[in-house]
Amino acid sequence: MSMSHKNSYELSFLEILTTSVARMGKIPDHIAIIMDGNRRYARRKGLEVSNGHKAGADTLLNLYRWGNALGCKELTVYAFSSENYKRSKQEVDYLMELMEQRCTQLLQAIESHHESDTCIQMIGNLDNLPEKLRHRVAHLMQRTRLNKPYRLNVAVAYTSWSREGILAGLKALIDKDQDKNDPSELNEYIIHQSHSLMDLRPVDMLIRTGGDQRLSDFMLWEASQAYIYTFYAGFMAGIQFWRTDACDFYVSNAYA
Repeated sequence: MSMSHKNSYELSFLEILTTSVARMGKIPDHIAIIMDGNRRYARRKGLEVSNGHKAGADTLLNLYRWGNALGCKELTVYAFSSENYKRSKQEVDYLMELMEQRCTQLLQAIESHHESDTCIQMIGNLDNLPEKLRHRVAHLMQRTRLNKPYRLNVAVAYTSWSREGILAGLKALIDKDQDKNDPSELNEYIIHQSHSLMDLRPVDMLIRTGGDQRLSDFMLWEASQAYIYTFYAGFMAGIQFWRTDACDFYVSNAYA
């Protein structure tokens, strides 16, 4: 995600107006998005698949910008599934290269003091990433760990992490002190404290682009009380500001 692109983007008058109206209601603190449809978007446009992925990455940049403008404190995106490793080597290599480029651009923006208000975290099985990308990710997370007030979480190599995370947390509870474990004392709070994503806010709104009506095992615990704003039929790469704003109007009405 290029901060130079972020800095060059200015909200239009109509976007400022609708944002101001939306902020009169309750804005979700945490929005989670399952990014889907980049390949279908590219094919419908007669483009190479790589162009669809790049367009999706650029849209993520805009979503982050719009979310901040609306007052959303945390954005989590499902960017790359472990299942995606089954795609062609050429496509996977491009996706890894694209993520590395965005991490590098972010680090450059941070070093130039253009970005200091966002903590960036990568969640998932990061050990499966290429070594160079893994080092970029670790550096990026370390450099932004204290940044406030916004937070951007990018889920990569994430498939089944919800179920595995819950199971791993329960196993950790059992292994921690086997002599003192009493199943009757387990409750939601204790399980939450053991969960790998316990430092994330509960998800207020979950969106899936691309039209598929499934959650793909994404943040099942964190999003258990979330409003699912339709399974948006448009593709990730084609999301416009107005769709984001409409989502917030929907949630504001749901909270009322």
